[in-house]
Amino acid sequence: MYWYYNLGDYSFIFYILAFGIMIWSLIVRARLNSLVKKYSNVPVASGKDANTCVHEMLAANEVYGVTVKATGGEMTDNYNPKEETINLSETTYGRNSITAVAVAAHECGHACQAHSSMALYKVRQAIAPVASITSKISVWIAIIGVFIMYASKSLEMNKMGYTISTIGIVLYSVVFIFYLVTLPIERDASRRGLKAMKEFGWVSDDQYKAARSVLWAAGDTYAVALASAALTLLRLLLMRGRRRR
Repeated sequence: MYWYYNLGDYSFIFYILAFGIMIWSLIVRARLNSLVKKYSNVPVASGKDANTCVHEMLAANEVYGVTVKATGGEMTDNYNPKEETINLSETTYGRNSITAVAVAAHECGHACQAHSSMALYKVRQAIAPVASITSKISVWIAIIGVFIMYASKSLEMNKMGYTISTIGIVLYSVVFIFYLVTLPIERDASRRGLKAMKEFGWVSDDQYKAARSVLWAAGDTYAVALASAALTLLRLLLMRGRRRR
């Protein structure tokens, strides 16, 4: 005979954690938006714009072949390793605000990571395509497996459901690993950017603290995503439970 430990045994704790992460997410997002808005109209002490700062940082780190391009939208800044472009949004490209320079320096940090062959960065780039796919299907596969487990009356179907749900959980683990390696990568890119801002004198001491608060607030969004992924993985494991004789 088989029985299962399922989500119901821990439902209260699970929902408390889920509610906590939701509140945390709202706080992090509100703080980030507030800081971005606050420092978007404050020019850096050096007067240099984001584009100039990026070129200086790339040259100092001996990173060549990377170009700076403008991209549409707000806060859509990114580094594209395939095209080797640092894409700066409308609120960053050519702007000299604390927010613009901090964000541009952060994206430049990613370019430096890629060209320095940072191990974690390579891992993330390798699993990113897989995580993109598994994030869409893994949870549904696990849920279908759990449904088969609890709806079936035969031992064979029960085993099949357990196997299907396990496959879904393994696939979702790729998503969790992606977020797990992303957080330290984002923090490192921010540290690289902040180091450049201070060393090259782009900002004053007070502005450095402001830039740090902006980038750390942005990094906190990845911490929230990691916590959410961990909770989802735990939920799937509890839903499937453990099969015993």
